[in-house]
Amino acid sequence: MMSKHDEYLQNFYSSYIDYVTNWNRLMIKYNAILADSISKTLHDNQVSLTNVLSEDMQSKMRTSFDHEFREGVKQDNFCDLISKAMDSWFTLSDFYGISKWHRIFINIFSSLNKIIEPLRDNINRTKSEPIKMNETYHLLHYKSSKTNKNNTPILVVYSLINRHYILDLLPDVSIIKHFVDSGFDVYAVNWETPSTFDEDITLEKYIHEYVENAVNKIQEITGSEKVTLFGYCWGGILSLIYSTMHPHTVKNLILHATPLDIEKSDTVIEKWASWINPDMMVEKLGNVHGTLLNFAFTMRNPLEYILKYPNYFKKYHLPDEIQQFFAIEMWLYDSRPIIGKVYLEIIKKIYQKNELIQGKMSVGKKIVDLRNLKMPVLNIVGLYDDLVPPNTSKRILDKIPSTDKELITYPTGHVGLCISKKAHSELWPKIVEWVKKRS
Repeated sequence: MMSKHDEYLQNFYSSYIDYVTNWNRLMIKYNAILADSISKTLHDNQVSLTNVLSEDMQSKMRTSFDHEFREGVKQDNFCDLISKAMDSWFTLSDFYGISKWHRIFINIFSSLNKIIEPLRDNINRTKSEPIKMNETYHLLHYKSSKTNKNNTPILVVYSLINRHYILDLLPDVSIIKHFVDSGFDVYAVNWETPSTFDEDITLEKYIHEYVENAVNKIQEITGSEKVTLFGYCWGGILSLIYSTMHPHTVKNLILHATPLDIEKSDTVIEKWASWINPDMMVEKLGNVHGTLLNFAFTMRNPLEYILKYPNYFKKYHLPDEIQQFFAIEMWLYDSRPIIGKVYLEIIKKIYQKNELIQGKMSVGKKIVDLRNLKMPVLNIVGLYDDLVPPNTSKRILDKIPSTDKELITYPTGHVGLCISKKAHSELWPKIVEWVKKRS
């Protein structure tokens, strides 16, 4: 009969062999797709030594490579390799105590961010007053100095992945400033960096306590019965769910680059998300650190990240352009951990089962009933958004009974909707006017 020690060693060796085998298969396939994409790009564009350095050819090569590579890493057999490699890593991690060390890292990361956040939230940001709600989040109140203020306050609900300041990146490209300068009192939810003590927080708690308490606090401060709810990315998911369950408190609902209909999506990240085992990930890690998501974003197009800085700095840029470039870079990698149970619910119910758009999604004991969305709804979509492509957002307007609903599309990407100077001169004044007319 095998002893416990021998059984332990056998399980370890088996897990280690699975891990090495699966990751080798994944890397071999990944590099084969990379090499094939480069080969096709050079062949299809008839690249030669005489034209390879021209800007026109380099632009064509980047576009061609991006298409070929993303098509390759979206194949089912590659997604299956990712799933098996991750599962084998999580299984092996038990033998090294990685789960314990990851949780220690999460707590240290959370503590350090409490020191950094006051600086990050005030340098180059629109002036605001913090309103403490609890240990998980606080509100930022941006007061308008206009004498003729709009009656309905705005509550901005940010995504749970990156930080809130993408909508207030710099004074020249601040969506928050647009609304404040137009006479709106703006409140924004600033999610704190979660620790392991927050692992059991659910989507239901986010909706019925955090968003609901934020609305109640704004009602208490302003005396207004309703708010305009503005949801960015995953914050749009929270805003939409809240609006279906508390429609009497929402004057207008604005959805900004919000993934709602994943069945219509064909992006790399959403395809990978539909194949992974989120239960195992959350079981082993608790909260899902943003570094994992950043790694996935890098893997979907490695050459884009390798060439980003050389391509940018080969041209002359003004100091304010360089400042904006690095501000965006800081935001891109300033990812917060996503609370495990919330990540699990969103990935399984929306990304894997597409329950939200089908009217089958439950939060707690309640169904998210899209028929309750009778308030004015504005849906803002970036036509070149490769994180939340147009098809994942557009269909929501066909599913709600509101008689005052509008889709606004703009030719830019996910981040460009927030920080493009052209978008700030053409798009956001139009959105501000839409809200003004309904406030």
